[in-house]
Amino acid sequence: MEFLVFLGPPGSGKGTLSRRLHEANDFLPLSTGEEIRKKMSDPSSEFGQKSAPYMDRGDYIPDELALELFYDILGRMPSESRVALDGFPRTVPQAERFSAWVKENGYLLHGCVFLDLPVEIAIKRMEARLVCPTCRRTYPTVAGRPVGSQCEACGGTLIQREDDDPRRMQQRLQRHQEMTFPLRAWFKEREKLLELDASQETRVLRQQLVKYFNL
Repeated sequence: MEFLVFLGPPGSGKGTLSRRLHEANDFLPLSTGEEIRKKMSDPSSEFGQKSAPYMDRGDYIPDELALELFYDILGRMPSESRVALDGFPRTVPQAERFSAWVKENGYLLHGCVFLDLPVEIAIKRMEARLVCPTCRRTYPTVAGRPVGSQCEACGGTLIQREDDDPRRMQQRLQRHQEMTFPLRAWFKEREKLLELDASQETRVLRQQLVKYFNL
């Protein structure tokens, strides 16, 4: 397996860039946030029940839950997969466990792309993005779709993301800043960090990271 990690504040376009990388470079986009929300929508999911209290208050799930989800999903993927990780790892302990797992299995971690975006712009983007409650596909601000329009993937009715209310947005952005600084330093120390201006077009961002990591 090959991995590329995406970091950045909510609304920085990690999911959009991951999908573009899938279309052009055959990387499978994996958003831990979307996977958690899928499990939370299933009343029979024990993992969803454990995650709900954290997600409901706008927080991130603990390391052990994140690792449990990560190993479960990747354990079902073909070993030749190329994966774009959005939302994992989020902490240095997660990164250390992930890096050791990659090495033990003979896989490749290309590195980490940090999408830098001012807080005020991130909030505006979060306020405008929508999600399909059926397949969980997210539509960013640039998609320009109104609430109630149909999802391209499954035909579901688009709504505002459940965790994009003002209170939880502020909490997530604050937690993101607290958690990301040491994680960025961790990747930088290992010469595996590429920092990009997320206000650029997705096409330009993809070209920059493909060139940097020689994908």
